[in-house]
Amino acid sequence: MIILHSDLNNFYASVERKLYPELCGKPIAVCGDKQARHGIVLAKSEEAKRCGVKTGDVIWEAKRKCPEIIIRPVRFSEYVRQSRAVRDIYARYTDCIEPYGIDECWLDVTHSGIFGDGFAIAERIRKEVREELFLTVSVGVSFNKVFAKLASDLKKPDAVTVVDETNFRQKIY
Repeated sequence: MIILHSDLNNFYASVERKLYPELCGKPIAVCGDKQARHGIVLAKSEEAKRCGVKTGDVIWEAKRKCPEIIIRPVRFSEYVRQSRAVRDIYARYTDCIEPYGIDECWLDVTHSGIFGDGFAIAERIRKEVREELFLTVSVGVSFNKVFAKLASDLKKPDAVTVVDETNFRQKIY
């Protein structure tokens, strides 16, 4: 069995940068509506993460941690559109796609050998998402869903990690 877990990196923030390239390289956070009492960080860029901004921080707290942070509103319909475009890429390799939220999926590529092994397929997906959609994805490759998910978290952003029967103890334990 060959399972991939794909996780789009800083998804909402990355989509905002795609829509507004002038935000590239700047600390940004996508936040809920402060007036509707939902003023929390939903996603943040790597630059904001380095300042200590975390998902769930309230806006004033994010600004205290990172005074230069740029706050962006949620554009959920655009995130859905981008998520569907990424899933269209996944569908080139398998019809066994199990979404886990808007920015994560498991893919069973066990019978997709025409495209190469799990690592090769993951690299192709990562490259196509970057080149076609200007987004990055971290992909874990393993023999089950749990280890594939853990593998996708080991190297971020924009990487592929393989956890198989020969190395899972060293990489996961």
